[in-house]
Amino acid sequence: MSGFCSSPDLHEKTKYEIIKENKLPALCVNSNKNNERRGQNAMMTLQQIQYFITVCKYKSFTKAAEEMHISQPGISSAMKELERECKVTLFERRNNSLYITDAGVLFLREAKKMQRQYESMEVAVKTLSEGREFVRIGLATMFGNAVYPKLRRMFCQQYPEIEIFSVEDTVDALFQLLEQGKVDLVCCGTGEMVAGADCESLNIRESRLMFCVNRDHPLAKEKEVTCEMIGREPLVMLTDQFYQTQRLKKLFEEQNIPLHIIHNTNQAYTVLRFIRDGVAAGFLTTDIIAEDEKLVGFSVPGDQVYTIALYWKKDVFQFSAAKKFIEVTREYVKQVHK
Repeated sequence: MSGFCSSPDLHEKTKYEIIKENKLPALCVNSNKNNERRGQNAMMTLQQIQYFITVCKYKSFTKAAEEMHISQPGISSAMKELERECKVTLFERRNNSLYITDAGVLFLREAKKMQRQYESMEVAVKTLSEGREFVRIGLATMFGNAVYPKLRRMFCQQYPEIEIFSVEDTVDALFQLLEQGKVDLVCCGTGEMVAGADCESLNIRESRLMFCVNRDHPLAKEKEVTCEMIGREPLVMLTDQFYQTQRLKKLFEEQNIPLHIIHNTNQAYTVLRFIRDGVAAGFLTTDIIAEDEKLVGFSVPGDQVYTIALYWKKDVFQFSAAKKFIEVTREYVKQVHK
């Protein structure tokens, strides 16, 4: 591949105008890593872009050099060469610290897009010939699992030849996997989505997190519960890594009500077992409670309504299996909202 350029048509007009005003040239890339002596009209290399992104990540030439396995003078020289080609200053040194200039911030945004597109292209080229017939899905422990079993059943009925690999984790971990290309799709609540994630989404349906007890529990006969009543009960909860736990703790802290947590877990199933067996009360989604006659649920005063959604990366190659799963999800949404 001799090189390629990102077209201004791919970006918002205002953004392109800003780039022009800062005299930042259109981002053009040459994949030849050994082309060290370039003429005035030569293009930057993918290696330079990788170096630049890493320097911005650490705001340090030394740390970036360590990660990229290159000498510090080598990476410093590569950045100076990049600035000469761009005809702008990308970094400034002040008080022994490295700062990214305004032009550098704009360049970083475009460089990250270019890196993602190139990585996506590499994956696509590598795997197209293999006839890939699988889809990888990341599930948020509570809300992802509220709809995934139904989606999986529908998908397998329509496409029995396509394998599904699923992983359950915290939302932060799942969006990292999505960014790294290790999952194709993420299913979670909209309130859980990681800020700044560059994704497209499909809203599936609404759900709530409910305070839940065994049907033989004394509170099961109540019409509603207060935060004070919840605070007096022994609770099983997901660990602090989970968005729901963070939100619930904040909600109760604002009312100066301590929670009596007797067990933390990473699994929604463990929460369910503790409640079903009468060991503790806890918090589960409306979907789980509705399907288990041994459970009784109550609205949590002050908590929000969540929208369960499916997410995938913008401007990234999607394999046929992932596209089919998205389409099956659209069918499910139509059924839910009939």
